[in-house]
Amino acid sequence: MNWSRTAIIVAVFALLTKCPANAVCIYKGKMYAKTTLSEEFSDSKWVVRVEVSAADNHWSDYIGADDPWTIYHLRVLTSFKGEPPATIELFTYRDSGGFYLDKGAKANIGGEYLLFLNPASQDKDVPAAAHSATEINYSCGQSRAWADVNHAARKELAKMSQWSR
Repeated sequence: MNWSRTAIIVAVFALLTKCPANAVCIYKGKMYAKTTLSEEFSDSKWVVRVEVSAADNHWSDYIGADDPWTIYHLRVLTSFKGEPPATIELFTYRDSGGFYLDKGAKANIGGEYLLFLNPASQDKDVPAAAHSATEINYSCGQSRAWADVNHAARKELAKMSQWSR
């Protein structure tokens, strides 16, 4: 390989590593805020451990030109806060601020998650199918795969759960 070709490849790689792959996240007006379990517990109507049952992707029936979205169908395994129904739906746009319950390119059917949820926005731009759904409190916050919830966080959730009852 000649030097100019190597230099181009190195330059392209350097530029790509500088582009953030993270979601665009704003929490109470602050970009990329670091939240705590207790903050999000307080801000959320429901805090639940769920299992993904199914997902409905809407790639072609856009709201606007660039607004694909997904509704995940979830089975509630444990409620740490609130009294959600036994099954709930999670709405998310397929954009940089979305929160996905996917494994690779497909929904993580059977996957378990800790979610901090609120009722979906009733904004006129939100699809009608999402009006009875929920949304993640903060996409870059404490919602995550259940396997990633460590022992200390599980203990804290149990304690907060007792306080909220």
